[in-house]
Amino acid sequence: MNFEFIIRTLRKGGYTMSDQYSIISFPKCGRTWLRLLIGKILKNHYNFEDNINLLSLNKFYEYNESIPSIEVSHDNNPQYKQKDELVKDKSKYKDKKVIFLVRDPRDVLVSLYFHRKKRDRRKKYNGTLSEFVYQPVGGIDSIIEFYNIWAKNKSVPEAFLLIKYEELRENTYREIEKVLSFLRLDNVKKKTIKKAIEYCSFKNMRKLEKNNEFSSILKPMDPEDIESYKTRRGVVGGYKSYLNREEINYLNRKMKKLSDFYNYNIYSTFVD
Repeated sequence: MNFEFIIRTLRKGGYTMSDQYSIISFPKCGRTWLRLLIGKILKNHYNFEDNINLLSLNKFYEYNESIPSIEVSHDNNPQYKQKDELVKDKSKYKDKKVIFLVRDPRDVLVSLYFHRKKRDRRKKYNGTLSEFVYQPVGGIDSIIEFYNIWAKNKSVPEAFLLIKYEELRENTYREIEKVLSFLRLDNVKKKTIKKAIEYCSFKNMRKLEKNNEFSSILKPMDPEDIESYKTRRGVVGGYKSYLNREEINYLNRKMKKLSDFYNYNIYSTFVD
């Protein structure tokens, strides 16, 4: 798997106010997992108190100037927009370094459906999953267009790193090393990274969520309903368990419009 790793300007020495990092994703791409991984690594590496909020990456630099400023964003809430309503101008990121997290749009779609159906207090979706497959607002067209816009704008930020959820699941250590290197945190010990990966395992994150360790950010709406958890299933290719042949083939045809930059193979996933 090839990853685009563009770094045009990286200052030597300490961080400056212009060293702004953004973790950007369409919702349901695994951003909370990535945030928790980074937060746990920073906490252990710098020996912060146990009560520090591991998900508040934008606050860590206030405690230690060796830590960069990291904001997290869904970039103007594309899940509530049709594809033609998405913002195409990314010039506001020209002085920032962007980590762009993506996941197979078909898995994103199914995960987003359950979020909108069971967790979204802002705009609850009342339809069925089959109806959501063809939903123009925040549906497959919006996801693919969001990805394509960023593929065209990857040279706008000062630096750009693509991380794929599937690769993060396959080899978490390798991908987190890429992220830490991008953040210029190269002196983190291997055991610190490995402990964070263990802490952020799907099983433990589910436990943390069930115990309400992170308040409303990581909390099931119904502890007895697995589909209401933020850490719902996390399965690569899980959409196949929820959709019928017609729906899968419809999404696969849509996937042909996705930029080759992301290197998602769709031709082996059509259903006869």
